[in-house]
Amino acid sequence: MIRNTIINKRRGFTTLEIKIPEKESGRFLMGFTLIELLVVIAIIALLMAILMPALQRVKEQARTISCKSNLRQYGIAERMYLDDFEGNFPNPWFWLYSGGGNFEREDTPDGPLWPYIKDKDINLCISFRTIGKSMGRDPRYSYSTNGYLGAGGYFKGNAVTNESEVKHPADIFSFSEENLWKIPGLSGYTLNDNGLYIDPPPGIRDCFATYHNAPGGDREKGSANLVFVDGHTGMMKAEGQYDGGNYEIANPKKRDVP
Repeated sequence: MIRNTIINKRRGFTTLEIKIPEKESGRFLMGFTLIELLVVIAIIALLMAILMPALQRVKEQARTISCKSNLRQYGIAERMYLDDFEGNFPNPWFWLYSGGGNFEREDTPDGPLWPYIKDKDINLCISFRTIGKSMGRDPRYSYSTNGYLGAGGYFKGNAVTNESEVKHPADIFSFSEENLWKIPGLSGYTLNDNGLYIDPPPGIRDCFATYHNAPGGDREKGSANLVFVDGHTGMMKAEGQYDGGNYEIANPKKRDVP
C-alpha cells in the first residue's frame, strides 16, 4: 500500500512523488501478487486465442500464393515446350516420368517436360507436402496436367493434341492440384499419377484439390490453384466443382458446344 503521496509545484511544473513502504529487510516491495500474475497470464492467453487463427490464415495464404507461383512457372515451361514442339502437348501420362509417375517416386524424372522445370524448385506445393507428411506420406511432386491435353492419355479420342485445337485457352486449365483423399460425390481417385482426369458428369474420377484456404479447417471445402493454357493462374473452389463445374474447364471440346 502507498503510505505517502506528496505533490510539489515548482516553477509551473507539478511533480508527483510516491513513496512505497519498505519491508523489514530494507528492500522495496516490487513484486506481483499471485492474483495479478494470474490476470496477466489470462490476458496473454486470450490474446493468443484471438491472434493464432488470424496468423494461421496469413500463413496459409502465403503458402497458397507460393503454390500458385509454382503453377505460373509450370505455365511458362509448357509455353516453352509448345514453342519447341510445334504446339503439341506432351502425353498426359508421361510428361514428368517417361514410364508414368507416382507422387512419391524418388528417382529423377525423365519425361519430356522435365528439362524445362528441372532447375526450378517448383514441383512441390508446401501445403501439399505438409498434408502428406501428416498422413505418413512423402510427396515429391504435387501437380497434375489436364488429361484432355495431349495424345495417348486416358481420354484418347476426346482429347486434343495441339494447342490450335483449344479454342478458348483462357478457359481451359493445363496444370492443377489434387487431393490425397477421395470426396464422396466428387472424386473416386486420389493423386496417383501425373494426369488429372475429370469425367463428364455424373462421372467422379479425379477432382481438383480442396485444401487451400479451407473454411474452418475443412479440407474438403477449400480451393485449388490452376494455371490455364493461356498462362494465367486462378483458383477453383470446392463448391464450384460439383455438377460438372470442374468438367467445364477441363475438356476443350466441351467449350466448343453451343
